[in-house]
Amino acid sequence: MITSCQQSINQALNYIYQNLDKNLTITEIADHCCFSKYHFNRLFKAVVGESIYAFIKRMKLERAAFQLKTARQPSITKIAAAAGYSSSNFAVAFRQHFGLTPRDFSQSGQTLQAEPFARVFAHVASLKKSESTFAALDSRIKLLHLPAMNLIYKRFIGNYSRDLPAAWEGFCQDLTTRGLLTNPPHFIGISYDDPLLTAADRCIYDMCLTAPGASGPDTQQLAAGLYACYEFHDCLPQMMLTFNELFLLWLPFCRYSLDDRASLEIYHSAVDPDGRIRADICLPIRNFS
Repeated sequence: MITSCQQSINQALNYIYQNLDKNLTITEIADHCCFSKYHFNRLFKAVVGESIYAFIKRMKLERAAFQLKTARQPSITKIAAAAGYSSSNFAVAFRQHFGLTPRDFSQSGQTLQAEPFARVFAHVASLKKSESTFAALDSRIKLLHLPAMNLIYKRFIGNYSRDLPAAWEGFCQDLTTRGLLTNPPHFIGISYDDPLLTAADRCIYDMCLTAPGASGPDTQQLAAGLYACYEFHDCLPQMMLTFNELFLLWLPFCRYSLDDRASLEIYHSAVDPDGRIRADICLPIRNFS
């Protein structure tokens, strides 16, 4: 079960993600969670591993890097302004955080956190943008307007490759103990970070079970919205490769752009004897403008 402290931190994280385009203050976030700013900043740092200010700054820079990496025709000036920077200040902050200027990063297409995802890093570096590659991916994509969903969830902060499988196992055991695991279960994963940009131990991810009638501190509402859903049927380690193929090879050629909602994994099977799983990888999209 989620404790009251964890619930408050989750509430703060959700608020930050939903308002990254604003000039957020510690006082505003603490007030939203009904805490004094001094106590809440200490609590936030103890749970998340960094102060609220440092977290917001990192999120803005990582979102900007992701936009530079995936936008069809990235405008550094517009991306800097969306992150709350002038062009010159953005270049300084970006280089301090990532070790590259925004222009160098955009032109090189380099992914910054190679470890522990060296295989993904090599795969991303080898990707070639072409209409034929786009067509192969597009043939497995359906545009779906997913309905609003009520979810039981547990938030994970840590290393995707090292710790997430055990976290999923613990989540399922907890659901079983509480008599909440449905048959068949309808699991959803919500990804908030790009692990090739975010430090390995700071990735945030929600493990979820659809539960229409559930309520309480460990539930959340996923709003309805339009998604590009790719039919994935492969081994789990391939999923991160597929995510990057969709971001780098499908998005530049399609008539849609990503919006600010999180990407989803909707699972349709357990792992089969060959180690493969069926899932939809769902990218939140809107008409390109």
